[in-house]
Amino acid sequence: MSAEPAPALAYEEQQRGENLALRVQELATATGQWTVSHYQTAARNAFENAAAHSEQPDEGWRR
Repeated sequence: MSAEPAPALAYEEQQRGENLALRVQELATATGQWTVSHYQTAARNAFENAAAHSEQPDEGWRR
């Protein structure tokens, strides 16, 4: 995906992902665990969106 960097969106998505990940931890110990997978998917999507809209370093650092 070659999206333009959008730092504000990346920050919001990072925060959303972290909040959802915390909720997954809470739900993992509760009954009705079928909802955990929904939160895990939402968190994964948020982190992917954050990464896609962050400014990524060039590949020169791997040399």
